[in-house]
Amino acid sequence: MDAIEQVPATVELPKAPRGWRVGRYGITLLALLMALALWTLVSAFSSPFFFPSPLAVGKALVELTANGTLPHAVAISYFRILVGWAVGCAAAIPLALAAGRIGFVRQLVEPFFNFFRFVPPIAFLGVAILWFGIGEGSKVAIIIYTSLFTVFMNTMAGAAAVDETPSRAALCLGATRRQVLWRVVLPATVPAILVGMRVGMGFSFMSVVAAEMIAANEGVGFMIYNARLFLKTANAFAGILTLGLMGLVADLAFRLIARKLFPKHALPF
Repeated sequence: MDAIEQVPATVELPKAPRGWRVGRYGITLLALLMALALWTLVSAFSSPFFFPSPLAVGKALVELTANGTLPHAVAISYFRILVGWAVGCAAAIPLALAAGRIGFVRQLVEPFFNFFRFVPPIAFLGVAILWFGIGEGSKVAIIIYTSLFTVFMNTMAGAAAVDETPSRAALCLGATRRQVLWRVVLPATVPAILVGMRVGMGFSFMSVVAAEMIAANEGVGFMIYNARLFLKTANAFAGILTLGLMGLVADLAFRLIARKLFPKHALPF
């Protein structure tokens, strides 16, 4: 047996009882119905111009879907988010692993990350347009910037918090440092990496909307902004609901893929 395989790095959490999961979904459904009822009640006492009813928003969703505006906007926004998020994750994870395990690398890069993570992505939009133009490059660059710092900070913290005992035991059993990194440190850091990726995806949705409202002529953010210009409040609400649904679908897909790829890891979601 390979020496490194004698050191466990992950554990498997027990699954929740089926009855508890059914009850949880029932509570979620009840909360959604209550929110819909409250929305209907508030809209009945408000002007449709300021607060449209669920029925009006539903009609707007149907119309925008039928004429192709909504599907096209969703596809464009998803493309920008997924490309920017994937590039940001790919850049952040290796650097964060090195920073979490090597003191020199951490001292070198952490001050810069601590500085720039407090600068909102939208502040760089003007510079991004100057560098990459009004096309896809500027929007994708903003999303890369957004996801990069979230994934980096979570991954670095996870790598730094890995228990040294399994690593030392593996070294004593004859493993090389490269084997320790790939087969002890990295598996133990997977939960932190995935949390950072998940949070970074959420921030990417926020960034793409802001970028599309300012420097785009396509996408869900642009659709919402355009609805405001033409005083179509129901269309704006339809865009907001669409963004929420897009986020839920992306998050669900991410969690399913993560659980499929890492079934033995103690994932916190």
